[in-house]
Parts: sequence; structure tokens; C-alpha cells
Amino acid sequence: MQTYGVALFYSTREAMKAEEIAKEAQLAVRIIPTPEKIHASCGFSLKYPLKEEEALASLLTAAEIASEGFYHATQEGLKTDYKLVQKG
Repeated sequence: MQTYGVALFYSTREAMKAEEIAKEAQLAVRIIPTPEKIHASCGFSLKYPLKEEEALASLLTAAEIASEGFYHATQEGLKTDYKLVQKG
């Protein structure tokens, strides 16, 4: 079983900017297509280790990048479940 976080954004531009500042801060994030189970207005999200969620949220706040929300994903085999943990 694998767990990770997914941060959603209101636009592709915000998702790309979030990835840029997170990588500058040496956080292990990567941009991914927004999972189909999560309906968002943007086609891209950030995948990150759960241990880096607080640091990522702080960076986004400091950079004034709004997110639609943070989800925790649990992947077991081919099945992945998403739980909203913070609405943007």
C-alpha cells in the first residue's frame, strides 16, 4: 500500500508555479494530471509525500498561490482512494 498527497489548483499556471517554488525549496513534488476521481477545474495537480504537506502548504501561502484542496491518496494495487483533508 502506498500513500501520498495530491494538491489541486484553480489553473495550470498556478500548478506549474507551485511545482517551481516547491522544487526550489527541495520538496519532493511532481506535477501530475489531476486524477479522474477528483473533479477539478485544472488539468494538473501536485503529488507529494505526506511528510512534506505542512511545508508545501506554508510555501503556497507565502507565495499567495491558492489551492482547491489537499487530498490524501491511498493506493493498493490498481485501486486508489482519495480523501479531502483540506479544502482550499
